[in-house]
Amino acid sequence: MKKTAIATLVAASMAATPAFAGVAEELAAMKQRIAQLESQLAEQQATIAKQEQSSGSSSMGGFAENVTVSGELELLANHVEQDGGNSTSDIVVDTFKLNIEADINEMVSVASVLKYDDADQDIQLDEAYAVIGNDDTFATLTAGKTAIPVAAINDAGWTSPLTDDFFDITEGMAMVSFGGDMVAADVYTHNNGEGDSINTVGLNVALTPAEGVTLGAGYINDLNDTTNDLNTLVASSEDAWRLNAMLETGALAFTAEYLEVDGSTTDPSFLALNASYNTSLMGEDATLYLGWSEVDDSNADAERTVVGIERAFGDNAAVVAEIVRDEDNTGADTDTLNLVLVTEF
Repeated sequence: MKKTAIATLVAASMAATPAFAGVAEELAAMKQRIAQLESQLAEQQATIAKQEQSSGSSSMGGFAENVTVSGELELLANHVEQDGGNSTSDIVVDTFKLNIEADINEMVSVASVLKYDDADQDIQLDEAYAVIGNDDTFATLTAGKTAIPVAAINDAGWTSPLTDDFFDITEGMAMVSFGGDMVAADVYTHNNGEGDSINTVGLNVALTPAEGVTLGAGYINDLNDTTNDLNTLVASSEDAWRLNAMLETGALAFTAEYLEVDGSTTDPSFLALNASYNTSLMGEDATLYLGWSEVDDSNADAERTVVGIERAFGDNAAVVAEIVRDEDNTGADTDTLNLVLVTEF
């Protein structure tokens, strides 16, 4: 009883002292302020969690981490001289592409390409496909609308070889790819024309026996109704096969590609050769290139020669200057001078 009385007396005397009374009030105010801050922090954390849930973010990160948007814009100025003295000049937006890629999760990614080109004068969905698998899996599956890998088309020129004119095919496709750095292979099937059933099988094989050396081969059992240019050349095409090679040594690179199509009336063949040299021009990276391609067919022989230079114009931009000569099956020549601003963003 004496201890309790003494403690009560001491507490009362401290409360009665102005200094101790002020300390008690400050402690009470600090406790109240801390409680308010803890309440505000809890509300902010709840709001952030709700926003992340509504935006669809997952353990892989938010929208900015999972989605990549990029694009290309090519501005072309050209002058065309035809046999007979006819000439034309033009300045156009040659190509605009908007690429959207997204990582759905660790095993699935999707990509799409919106494209405008001067030939079609409209914007269309050029590609839209999904890839199942990653670098750690033995095989990957690509399914959707994308380019059919009939031709390799790995030249350095801005103007593509004639093989691109006839084998630039985009269709609904499913492709299984497997292999590694030394050996790689693709097996695919695709829509054979609008509204037709899937009845095609294609195979590609690539070998890298040494650094800088790549050898490839491809086969497809049917090319009917895949591209207007090819159908114009071959009324009813059957199977087609390809051989290609690439050699890179230092700043030099050489590519070669040969394709042959078995048609009902003719068997056209396609050959494309390209050489390029990487150098520096006025302090910027540059590439000199020379390309030659031909179509060997009894009804429509054609040749194309391309000589040009591409020079970087700061980051993500380049300027291309090239001369193109096309010769048709009548022997008539068409010479084109192209000046192109190529940008990426």
